[in-house]
Amino acid sequence: MLSTKITQIDDKSCNIAWSPLNVNPNAIALGTKDSGGVGFEDYGGELDLYDFNLGGDAPKLLKTVKTTNRFGALSWSTLGIIAGGMTDGSILLWQSSDLLGGNEKPISVSAHKTEIKSLAFHPLAPYKLSSGDSDGQVSIIDVSKSPPTTSVLPSSSAVEVTKIAWNTQVEHIIAVAHADGLVAVWDLKQMKPWCQLRSPEGVSDIAWNPTQGLHLVTASGDDRNPIIKLWDLRSSTSMPLATLTGHSQGILSLDWCPHDESLLISTGKDNRTILWDLFTLKPIADIPNDTDDQTQQADQVLGDNSATSIYGSAAVAQLRRYHVQWSPIKRGVIATCSLDRKVQAHSVNGLATKCGRPPKWLKPSSGVTCGFGGTVVSFGVSDKTVKINTVVEQQKLAQASHALELSAQVDTIDFCSQMIASSVIPVEKEIWSFMQIIFQANARSELLLHLGFHPEAIQKAAAEFTEKEGDVTDGVSNLSLKGSVMTSHAEKSIQSALVVGNFEAAVECCFKTGNLADALILASCGGADLWQKTQERYFASEGPKKPFLGIVNAVISDKLETLVERSKNWQETLAIISTYAKSEEFPDLCIKLGEKLDAAGDARNASLCYMCSLNLERTVKYWKKQLGMRGTGNLLALHDFCRKVSIFIRANPNVVLEPDVAALFDQYAQVLAEQGLLVTAAKYVKSSPQLKDRLYRSRESHHCLAAMGGRPPDFPFEMLNVSKAPAGIALQQRSTFQPTSLQSQPTVKNGTHHTTAQNNAMAQPLGPAKSNNELPPGWIALQDPSSGKTYYANQNSGQTTWDKPQESVAQPTSPARVTSGTTTTASTPSKLATKYGDGFVTSASHPGLAQQYGNVGTSNPYTEADRPGPAQVSQTNKAPVSGTFDPNSIPDVAVDYQPTKDALLELVQAIQGMQLSTGDKKQLTEGEKGVAIFIKRTARNEITTEVSSQVLSMVDSLRNNDFSTALAIQTALINSDWRDHKDWLKGIKNLIQLATKKLQGR
Repeated sequence: MLSTKITQIDDKSCNIAWSPLNVNPNAIALGTKDSGGVGFEDYGGELDLYDFNLGGDAPKLLKTVKTTNRFGALSWSTLGIIAGGMTDGSILLWQSSDLLGGNEKPISVSAHKTEIKSLAFHPLAPYKLSSGDSDGQVSIIDVSKSPPTTSVLPSSSAVEVTKIAWNTQVEHIIAVAHADGLVAVWDLKQMKPWCQLRSPEGVSDIAWNPTQGLHLVTASGDDRNPIIKLWDLRSSTSMPLATLTGHSQGILSLDWCPHDESLLISTGKDNRTILWDLFTLKPIADIPNDTDDQTQQADQVLGDNSATSIYGSAAVAQLRRYHVQWSPIKRGVIATCSLDRKVQAHSVNGLATKCGRPPKWLKPSSGVTCGFGGTVVSFGVSDKTVKINTVVEQQKLAQASHALELSAQVDTIDFCSQMIASSVIPVEKEIWSFMQIIFQANARSELLLHLGFHPEAIQKAAAEFTEKEGDVTDGVSNLSLKGSVMTSHAEKSIQSALVVGNFEAAVECCFKTGNLADALILASCGGADLWQKTQERYFASEGPKKPFLGIVNAVISDKLETLVERSKNWQETLAIISTYAKSEEFPDLCIKLGEKLDAAGDARNASLCYMCSLNLERTVKYWKKQLGMRGTGNLLALHDFCRKVSIFIRANPNVVLEPDVAALFDQYAQVLAEQGLLVTAAKYVKSSPQLKDRLYRSRESHHCLAAMGGRPPDFPFEMLNVSKAPAGIALQQRSTFQPTSLQSQPTVKNGTHHTTAQNNAMAQPLGPAKSNNELPPGWIALQDPSSGKTYYANQNSGQTTWDKPQESVAQPTSPARVTSGTTTTASTPSKLATKYGDGFVTSASHPGLAQQYGNVGTSNPYTEADRPGPAQVSQTNKAPVSGTFDPNSIPDVAVDYQPTKDALLELVQAIQGMQLSTGDKKQLTEGEKGVAIFIKRTARNEITTEVSSQVLSMVDSLRNNDFSTALAIQTALINSDWRDHKDWLKGIKNLIQLATKKLQGR
């Protein structure tokens, strides 16, 4: 047997009282009951203070005080006062701190004339002391006064008081037990008994529930009926709530655990000290004693003859415990007193767990755990509720994210303007300036202005331009001067060429004489080929002298790409292509210019060119470089990156993020989720299946699903079948669970159900003939742990079978077919599961449920060989909806559904204001239930707009007193949508009928 003893004090027959003081929780007071064998003439006693040293060494005697009389009872208050009830009827009071300091003189109170049998300090008012003597007198002593005052309760019995116990919850209630079986519960305010309990077998001890002021236990000391009665004074004072049986002889002492109201300790004449579980009303275990060892020692000393066996029995009887008491401070520790003059300390921590649950003192008084989404769940010592809080660790990030979400309500151009104004770093200001230009209606014109090229200013400067005197260039002026000295021979040659229409010859003469302007004019009349040749010749001759001609050449000859390659000023080049490039070639030219800058090491300005091309892949290279420079752990830098990308892709919503960019978005979404911003995180998560799944299953599931596009994410984990299958069977172990149900078409062939999945993604092409051991697609082999047999499960349809499935030849799909007298429809999905005798579907035999809850291959609840076959059942994929109608907590619905919601609530409110009979009220209650379910399912996106519109039309018809139309719509809804919406249609039907009756009667 498990040993519970911690330590013991020898050779002490005494009353005990634990110290209730936290300063010394191991202290215990002992008041002797006998002379200790000194002699018949010695009537004195001793008060001993011991330190039990529960943590290690032997008990240490702290103080001993001699008294002229022995102790009949002992008690220790939370004020540090030790009270001793003496055999002469007096009460001695010591202050424990003074006693340890050397002041041994007690205060004596003469409250009784006979031996005091019980003392008890009040747990709520520790200055009050109650005492009871052998004549049945009960006194209440106020020790706070000097000298202490005494009041005596009216006599309710002249029989010895066995125990006095103050109520643990109400200050003026006290229970007094008498040896004749009377227990009087006194109301000290009224100074009369509040109730009386009578036990014919006598009462040896009583104890109040430490947390419930109306629960009391009584113990019987009668060997003929050694029971413990549990009383609920609210219910009855004549019939106990429960009776505990376990002792075979009279009970001497009991105590209710102050730290766990489900535990009770008792000791009796049968040498048993029992720990009780009051939840089950059964014993948990016995506190071991020294009976066996002492019996063996007695047999060795006294021998085995019949004469001495009597004394051996007496020796065993000396081991019985007559008193037991819980420590008020040390949890799980009790002290016992036995007739063999031993005071022992025991720990019941190990025994208390045998009831199947830990005692309260082993449970945490407070606790905290962190959950997904920044959730912190906690409870405290005094809390009666569990607190669920969302803790935001990154306050600045949360604020920045909130500001970004508000930008969705602001025009993008205005948001970019705000970012430009708030940016301190020049490069950031430049990025947001280009970002703003992208969203302008006249983006190219705005780009020219931003680059410093203002058309109006340039035009004005050109108009006001005046060449300074002497500042002559090689321009058109020189050409005209040269033309003025053309020889007559040259003029005649040109004229002759023009006469015969030979413009090419005329142009050649002009080039030779240097009259280039005349050559260009003549070439414009000589056809496209001559015009192009003349232009090329002109640009080749004059381009090196006049750089601006390179721009003209590129524009006229459609050679902007060459201009980009020769660019020396990226801003000027970007302005030129912004002015002259066609819409389809502008992005490529911007990329070309950005690549040139990249090659030159100017990644910053290259990213601006990439922005103009709306090329996210190239643009983010520089932004990622910025992010890396600010540190990978800088969450605000990560926010800036995601903000830029999010705003940028508004210009091209169809862009697909690169894996590395998507990973950064996932990281950002994870951080947002940790701050409790679940819906915001759902908007930014891109590629993390685990995070998508957690957001989908979070407390904001509905809104997160909408933020992720309205399609539930795929289950992110793979299921592996680790069970052992018979040799020769190729297991298709790997499968990905899809939360959405797969549509399948059931057929019946030879009395056996088969299903063909209609999901194209799962369809398998016809191939070579399969081996006999290979399973058809979608099937896996599993082993039933209870029987060891192999069974087969279809992961698509949920079908299970003991028979090995065979590959079936694909048949053309038809709307409906009849096989063996059974009709099946292609549009109706078949949901197969295993149905047992109790009608409940279990995951043990349903692969779909087994994979969903992660217990593929769990045991079959049927142990026999025959396993029930598959049966058609209705599988519920959605949580049930409460029909409670609470106008103060109506959930929000989408804008499209708001008119229907408002109309239904107005109808309910209108009927509530009418005079209703009992039958009408019942009908209205059903109607309110239907409205509540309809609105809640609408909030969960489970009601289509078509159905909602019909409900709205039905209510509008009632408003217009068109009752026939309303009833017709109601009938149509019931006929078409009863299967999917019967939970609310039934209530709506009652509401419409009631409204029709009441409104028609007006």
